[in-house]
Amino acid sequence: MKSLLCITAMICLIFIACASDPAKTKTAEAPKTYSVSNKKSINSVNVSSDGKWILVGGEDKKIRLLNAANGETLWMSDEQPDAVLSVAISPDRKYFAATCGDNTQNTAQVVVYDMQTKSEVWGKKGQTNNIQLVTFAADGKSIVVANHFSIAFYETQTGKQLHYFSGHAADVAAPYGHVDAVTSIRFTNDASKIVSVGWDKNVKVWDLKAGHEIKNFPEADAINTCLLSPDANKIITAGAGDLHVWNRTTDRTDTIISYEEEIKCMAALSDEQYFATGDMSGSIVLWRMSDYAKLIEIKNAHQLGAWSMDVFPDGRHFVTSGGDGSIIVWSLDYLLQNNPVADSAEAVKGHIR
Repeated sequence: MKSLLCITAMICLIFIACASDPAKTKTAEAPKTYSVSNKKSINSVNVSSDGKWILVGGEDKKIRLLNAANGETLWMSDEQPDAVLSVAISPDRKYFAATCGDNTQNTAQVVVYDMQTKSEVWGKKGQTNNIQLVTFAADGKSIVVANHFSIAFYETQTGKQLHYFSGHAADVAAPYGHVDAVTSIRFTNDASKIVSVGWDKNVKVWDLKAGHEIKNFPEADAINTCLLSPDANKIITAGAGDLHVWNRTTDRTDTIISYEEEIKCMAALSDEQYFATGDMSGSIVLWRMSDYAKLIEIKNAHQLGAWSMDVFPDGRHFVTSGGDGSIIVWSLDYLLQNNPVADSAEAVKGHIR
């Protein structure tokens, strides 16, 4: 009888242990790759707030809405005036936006579309500078647009300008802001403040209520992307040089992480316990947020570089896009279970379809 009770207790303990760790209850889904744009670079990817759609745009001058489950194209735009540089879906999934431009002609534009009808709601067209970035505020009521020298906020439904920050002395009073392309913007826990980085090698914190920059952290190299720590007190930046971790309280660099390749994209995963990066060599790297340790590196995951990255709502899946015209949907659990550290992507290629 005692033996039976011991066996029963052991079975219960094993069941509880497995139930407490979802990664042990089932095998995580292997990475999936989808060819999207005939080997032309995909510059931007964005996942909808319900995880059902992926919006993509790239060098073929098209905007595509994909089924996240199988990569099927649900809708494709007409050809845009130039390469699509950035795409975004509003949090309520009622709108989406895209930018384009080549910085040599009056082809730059940002356009907001109605998600249901796919018709234009409003647009700012015929601009002379690349519009590098578009993103929606967390409440979806405003949209942030950034190009060379400026950051502008517009009302999502009407296109009415709400805020404007510029690097041109003729446009605004000092402090002037970025003096080159703005490449990434993040909202802090305080919705009235944002962080921006750019090719002018500066990290800036802005106060939307005050209407100007309140902090600036200079770096030695151009910056392509940034992240905030869970408490938003630290800013992680990456680009042409090493990764930097800036402390907003001390106004100093807490950590410098050596890295050889130019990082183009970065995203936080799983309640911000981890973050992932993609670089110009096509490598995807998984890092631990608490100590910035490199956990997993998959080299050559994308041919011709990894250009963009976004996270699914569950925080345990993310999508990357590359210069090879493909997107890859990754499972964090799969990476942690299989630990595919290798000299090439062959460690997971057998599972990619």
